[in-house]
Amino acid sequence: MANSSAEKRKCKRYNVPDFMVAIYDNRLGRVINISESGLAIKLIDSDFESLPEAGKTSLLTRTRGFLIEGLPLKLVRKEVLSSTPRNSKKLQTIGVKFNISDAIQLCKIKQYLFLLS
Repeated sequence: MANSSAEKRKCKRYNVPDFMVAIYDNRLGRVINISESGLAIKLIDSDFESLPEAGKTSLLTRTRGFLIEGLPLKLVRKEVLSSTPRNSKKLQTIGVKFNISDAIQLCKIKQYLFLLS
């Protein structure tokens, strides 16, 4: 019998080998992985609870020249990874789902995923 707690995904996720930056609600984070339907972002922040449920992001990676501006997202997961007593900042990851209606944005994501495969 298969592990019932195993995560089931519709789209294959790819680890991001180069440094990709995401700007979400005026917070700067690093993209950990990406798929055709969404991505995971690692953030360092002190105000984790104020993240909006939906918003727009911009993605940039210097090594591949990949850039998307105004990419609509929906927040689907928040997870605090660690916190230090001397510092109020927390390391956290968020999972976001793309809410894309723009064919050009979707095409750019698919092109980037093709380069990763």
